[in-house]
Amino acid sequence: MVPALLVITLVFAVLFLTRLGGVYRAELLRRWPVVLLAGAAFVCLLRGLIGPAVTLGVLASLAWIMWPSIERLGRPLPASPQHDTPEDFAARRLLGVGPEATADEIRRAYRAKMVQAHPDRGGSHNEAARLAAARDRLLKRKR
Repeated sequence: MVPALLVITLVFAVLFLTRLGGVYRAELLRRWPVVLLAGAAFVCLLRGLIGPAVTLGVLASLAWIMWPSIERLGRPLPASPQHDTPEDFAARRLLGVGPEATADEIRRAYRAKMVQAHPDRGGSHNEAARLAAARDRLLKRKR
């Protein structure tokens, strides 16, 4: 029974990861400890170990929240920090990119968001226009 559940889980994981967009997949790969802890919690749950499964699940949740700040600890601060205007901050937040995002990362985030917001896919014209304006604003700053 357990090997069959593990095979089903692996098939689900492969299908899930292939259906994720590149931005989401990159985020999961960047936060690999979370995926590892969540997988361990799932295995414990399959074996009927409720206590360890809950503990590992809570640790996975905490790791998801805290990993970006832990990951930043080893990096030096940028030499000349950019002073973003509130409009730049709003554009970065809308696209989900950080201040040090490259032009390629901005374009990838824009494409990923536009898949959901495009009017031909059920999104609104206003949201698509906001995404395009945010992309253009951030790409102008990169020149």
